[in-house]
Amino acid sequence: MTRRALAVAVWLVIGSVDALAIWALSDGTFLASTFASLPPQERVLAEGMIVGVYATIAGIFAVTLSYATVGMLLSLRRGGGRVGAILLAGGAGLAALAIGYLVGGTLVIRDPRGPVANALFLVGPATSVFAFPLLLPVVALTFPDGCLPSPRWRWPVVVGLGALAVATVLTVFKPGAIAVGPPSRNPFGVDAMPAWLSNAVAPMTGLGVVLTSVLGIAAVVVRYRRSSGLERLQLRWFVAAVLLAAVPITIAPLSAGGAGPAWFIVALVGILLVPVSVWIAVTRHRLYEIDRLISRSLSWALLSGLLVAVYVAAVLVLQNVLGGVTQGQTLAVAGSTLLAAALFQPLRRRVQVIVDHRFNRARYDADQTVEAFATGLRGEVDPDQIRASLVAAVGASVSPTRVDLWLRGRPQ
Repeated sequence: MTRRALAVAVWLVIGSVDALAIWALSDGTFLASTFASLPPQERVLAEGMIVGVYATIAGIFAVTLSYATVGMLLSLRRGGGRVGAILLAGGAGLAALAIGYLVGGTLVIRDPRGPVANALFLVGPATSVFAFPLLLPVVALTFPDGCLPSPRWRWPVVVGLGALAVATVLTVFKPGAIAVGPPSRNPFGVDAMPAWLSNAVAPMTGLGVVLTSVLGIAAVVVRYRRSSGLERLQLRWFVAAVLLAAVPITIAPLSAGGAGPAWFIVALVGILLVPVSVWIAVTRHRLYEIDRLISRSLSWALLSGLLVAVYVAAVLVLQNVLGGVTQGQTLAVAGSTLLAAALFQPLRRRVQVIVDHRFNRARYDADQTVEAFATGLRGEVDPDQIRASLVAAVGASVSPTRVDLWLRGRPQ
């Protein structure tokens, strides 16, 4: 079987597995049993967040198909086979995670002692060890050419992946219940396994995840410092998507109440965009637009924050000043709204210039060139000098390969 045929076959298997997982999810048995096994307070909280739970599971399905589809398409292209294989592995890991917990969990609930059902349920915890590293750290280690930054990285990577492999093996042979939730028993569990060895699953998993994550971040930093031109643009696309995923993943455990699932859904959106950014970077399609996207995102985020701060401060100040004159908050809110609306355009222009100066220097330099040309044009009357200045401004602002200027002659 050729590499391309294998990639298509893996993609079809992942799609079929997702279809089975959706069937198990629509059955509702697994989620109902999981909620029933929780303490009363946590059960009420989980049932209240059922929409968020389903949205999270739907996001996992979308991430699975995103990684699998982009990985399959890159595997069909020349030069994208290694990166495509890693993305396919990430999609396959998520698909195995879904079929293990959802399909296997549903079968275990119906037949708690069935060896096939328990073996399928074991696929979930066993593949969860490699789920996150395959989605972000391993991709970061090998992006954009599918290789490590240098041979010296091989042994640290082997140690990190080896720790994850040991944790997977221990999970497969750990005796007792497979996971929290429905009653189950590991059919491959070794009862003679020492307790200290079975308890080493969590430390080994933590060591592997932390080490591969640190190596992935270091690899991107090293590549970015060494790169220039095209490769630096590729890395910018990748880093932008990874930050959108990594920041919410870091914030989610620190959030209280219902903020955790919301941040987790935002993280899923970021992870969903990682293979898209890899596709754009590897195919080199519209790479140049990353500076514009970054500058626009930062400028609107800063502008929104400034306007909200001005609005809140104005409401508080006007309430204190006008509290003895008027009753209620209507006048303070109206005045604050008018102030924020009046400041919108001046703040937008100023913030955009500051952000473009740092993150979109090409546009900033082009705007400065055009502004200098317009200023000089006011005091220039020589047609030849105007023609030369116009050609120079066009060349400096848009960098064309060729510039020609035609002037309409005077009517006779």
